[in-house]
Amino acid sequence: MSDDKIILFGGTFDPIHIGHLVLAETAFEFIKAKKVIFIPCYKPPHKIDFQLSDWRHRVNMIKLSTKGVKYFEISLFEIENEGISYTYITVDYFSKKYKDSDLYFLIGYDSLLSLPTWENWRYIVEKVYFLVGDRNIEKKAEGELPEVILKKSIFFKSPIIEVSSTMIREKIKSKLSIKYLVPSSVENYIIKKKLYL
Repeated sequence: MSDDKIILFGGTFDPIHIGHLVLAETAFEFIKAKKVIFIPCYKPPHKIDFQLSDWRHRVNMIKLSTKGVKYFEISLFEIENEGISYTYITVDYFSKKYKDSDLYFLIGYDSLLSLPTWENWRYIVEKVYFLVGDRNIEKKAEGELPEVILKKSIFFKSPIIEVSSTMIREKIKSKLSIKYLVPSSVENYIIKKKLYL
């Protein structure tokens, strides 16, 4: 294992919210990482028919959320690639770019369980470790996943924040407040750009 640890954090981030940010911060501290790279996807394989907000808005909201945090970065790799954003392609790119570093893929428990259905999942397992928030789920994962995945999975204690991008979009459609669910800069951006109405 290298002392140079980099966390890859992919997602639609439509919009980014406090749950994403707290998870990224907690993971960063837990493994004493060098940085966390937020990777907004262009089109997720599991949501091909889902209409995402324009990538420029999603990227702008990530920038607003992470402004001033020197160990948070944004990569436009999947955006610039266009097409369906397959994780194995992203992991391949970063493993070559940071060949002297250990890569950690920040992932939710539900996504971890679905990993064996991902395109070229064994290649992904070869290249990265999986960081999974909330240590309590480690025992649940035993017997539910191939041993090769469990061996590369690291479970860590993270605050459970019951918030999702879907919830935020629904609240906006219902003309309800999203204060404190997203950074105030993101809330102001959403209002100014009239997003999710």
